[in-house]
Amino acid sequence: MLNNMIFILLGIILLTMKLGDVHPVSSWEWISIALPFIMAICWFELIEPLLGLDIRRQRIKKRQIDAKIREFQNKKPQREGRGSSLK
Repeated sequence: MLNNMIFILLGIILLTMKLGDVHPVSSWEWISIALPFIMAICWFELIEPLLGLDIRRQRIKKRQIDAKIREFQNKKPQREGRGSSLK
């Protein structure tokens, strides 16, 4: 998940440094601070759908949920038989 959010994290760090007047970043233009956010928007709205990464991720999650449901349905409650003794 961190790989998907690297642009946003970089943008937050740069924005915090700009607002905190940290030396090298405080003199940068605002467009260079906003660039990671713009890149994140391009990634999530343009590149991911074009490559089909969003659909692939949804399919993987659906398979995981279906596997958990099947696992839950296959578990049957343990019933004690007539010959079992209570301890």
